[in-house]
Amino acid sequence: MVKSVTERKKIIRREAGRGNVSMQSLIDRVNSLFNHKRFNLLAAGVIAAMVLIAYSNTFTASFHFDDNPAIIENATIRHITVENIGELIQGLRPVVYLSLMLNYAVSGLNVVGWHMFNIGIHIVNSVFVYFLLLWTLSMPVLGGKYEDRAKRMALFAALLFGVHPIQTESVTYIISRTELLATCFYLATFLLFIKGARSGKFGYTIGMFITAVLSMGSKEWAVTLPAVLLVYDILFIAEGKVRPVLGRWLMYAVVTVPWYIVLKSLNLFTPGGSAGIGFSIQSPGGLNAQTYFLTSMNVIWTYVRLLFLPINQNLDYEYPVAKTLFELPTIISFLGHLVVTIGAFMLYRRRTLLLIPFGVAWFYIGLSPTQSVVPIIDVIFEHRVYMPSIGFFIVFVVAYEELFAWWEKRKAPVALAGQETR
Repeated sequence: MVKSVTERKKIIRREAGRGNVSMQSLIDRVNSLFNHKRFNLLAAGVIAAMVLIAYSNTFTASFHFDDNPAIIENATIRHITVENIGELIQGLRPVVYLSLMLNYAVSGLNVVGWHMFNIGIHIVNSVFVYFLLLWTLSMPVLGGKYEDRAKRMALFAALLFGVHPIQTESVTYIISRTELLATCFYLATFLLFIKGARSGKFGYTIGMFITAVLSMGSKEWAVTLPAVLLVYDILFIAEGKVRPVLGRWLMYAVVTVPWYIVLKSLNLFTPGGSAGIGFSIQSPGGLNAQTYFLTSMNVIWTYVRLLFLPINQNLDYEYPVAKTLFELPTIISFLGHLVVTIGAFMLYRRRTLLLIPFGVAWFYIGLSPTQSVVPIIDVIFEHRVYMPSIGFFIVFVVAYEELFAWWEKRKAPVALAGQETR
């Protein structure tokens, strides 16, 4: 029998009602999961599983390029002796080379063991990103704005960082564990700083000194640590007040003292030192402090493009060197950076969406040692954006949440008006 139009409408409404109940039940279950007392442990497990899946086909990737002199041809890492350990400690990036010595002792030249180490550190870093954002979203200065979304947002950011294709070079290229280890101890210092600043316990300050030493002993760009900590302190802990920041002078001192490790390893105390980071470059292509800075403005937008659209990635780019500011695309790059910087500063002045100016500051400060005025022969490498990308993902997740929150508020009056007309 053919049902009337009225009957069919009743059936559709009834089925829709069942669907709504089912959907609401699903939402309630998800919310209860986020509120579970052991959710942080579950989140760490999800992060680890996703990273392992993403890099499951890389465990047998062979040694490449600088892996050969650093690992295969490096006799110092092959035997754990007091003499060899002493030589590594006094050399460049001692923490990294000590890890190579340990890795060689465990797995020899079997690449599986080397990749397991790199991927393991990357998982730890991703979990640290989760806690960094989770603790920040719960700061009193944010007024509980993200209280019901903090775990979801933190997990989203950590997963983006963990499985994003731009991290491939840092994770799979074995000697790029310099980025992994420096970031690991960098983030550990941050987490200790947050705990120490809020609790006032001196033990956290000691821990900060140790992790800062290990970070700067892994890669030179870790000297940015005091600056990024200062920005974080002003925005989220001191809430714009100077006195609380000055009261934590010892915490800043202990993360600045390890600069000596970097200065010594680069031989900045001796004439002609630091050629490795570009001070002594004489490039026939016209690469100097000015052209490197101009080129870096373009390179940074390439990094941003890769973060949004990770296609055409490359381990060894042939990137054009910018000659003057007033050429394309350099002038557009400059204006773009200017807009981003001014926008972030305006958000800070209005004390709204503080995570966005913080993420922008993290991104730019993190890139400053390698993409500023100190010329390096290779103007672009994807592994350089490994640690700075954390700032990008913070901005992305906050902007994403705010956009959908705005959209829901906009839809609410429309839906209410629709119900009133029924």
